[in-house]
Amino acid sequence: MTIQRICKKDDVPVGSMKQFDLKESEFLVVNTGERFYCLEARCTHAGAPLAEGDLDGDILTCPWHYSQFRVSDGSVVRGPANNPLNVYDITVRDGQLFIELNETRPELLID
Repeated sequence: MTIQRICKKDDVPVGSMKQFDLKESEFLVVNTGERFYCLEARCTHAGAPLAEGDLDGDILTCPWHYSQFRVSDGSVVRGPANNPLNVYDITVRDGQLFIELNETRPELLID
C-alpha cells in the first residue's frame, strides 16, 4: 500500500462531496460530518460522475439513473447498479486527507 495526499480537509465541507483526480483515476471524497470517506468517483452502472449526484447522510444517489450507494462501504442500496463502489481507506493528518492506494495498480501511484 502507498499513502497519497488527496486534498485539504477544508476542501470538502460537512455534508458535501468533491471529485479529485490522481493521475488517470478519479476519486470521490465525502464528508458526512461524522467522518470522511473516499470512493471511486464513477457509478458502477453507467459511469455517471457521482460528484454531480446527491448526498443524504451516508447515502449517495447517482445523477443519471438514481442508483444509491452507502458511502461507508460502497454497497448498493438501490439499483439499477449491481456492483458496489470501491472504497479507499482515508486518514486525516495535520488538516490533510490521505488515501491508501493499492500498489497492484501502479497507474494510481504518483511520483
